[in-house]
Amino acid sequence: MNEQQPNHEAVLAQSEAAVARFKQGLPAAREVTTTGELAAILAALPADTPLFLADQVLARPDLKHGADIVQTIVAHLTPSAEPVDPADLDGLHRMMPALGLTTVHVDQGQDPGEEFDQHAMQPVETVLRAEERLSSGDLNGGIRDAAGAVDQIAQMLDEGAQFIPDDHAAHTTVTVETTRLRHAAERLRKTAADAQQASQ
Repeated sequence: MNEQQPNHEAVLAQSEAAVARFKQGLPAAREVTTTGELAAILAALPADTPLFLADQVLARPDLKHGADIVQTIVAHLTPSAEPVDPADLDGLHRMMPALGLTTVHVDQGQDPGEEFDQHAMQPVETVLRAEERLSSGDLNGGIRDAAGAVDQIAQMLDEGAQFIPDDHAAHTTVTVETTRLRHAAERLRKTAADAQQASQ
């Protein structure tokens, strides 16, 4: 006879208790610069806390890259989900807190943990930032980022085209398509604000 599975209220209570235990060990996002600092965080968290390494670098979209930019790592709570019944992956899931480690860019003198907790950071990589903005309804910013990504592709093609003889058909094709990409990027930028307005 199968054991009765916990209901939604019980699962929610378990998740809330797990988050409370996590926040006792790591109350807020925090910069990590040494193995000792990381060890202290790990020692303060439950031993079964999942660990996630972010695959993208975050920064404020308005951050101006230059000599004053600091790249560092922030330890923070990140949600993870696990099935209540491991045999039923499509069934009820509970949210469990995990320790996330994310690389961030901040201005010299800024608190990376505080910056992270403000939820104003987005992926540094243009394509990833475009995806995040577009999926959240920020069409103006997302389309402009997408246009920037198209420009980056055009630049890469330009760099590759220099290895093709000028009189070869392939050089002509790459050059023509690169020009079209740049025109497409410019048209996208011009329509970004209209697209945002139309979506509201």
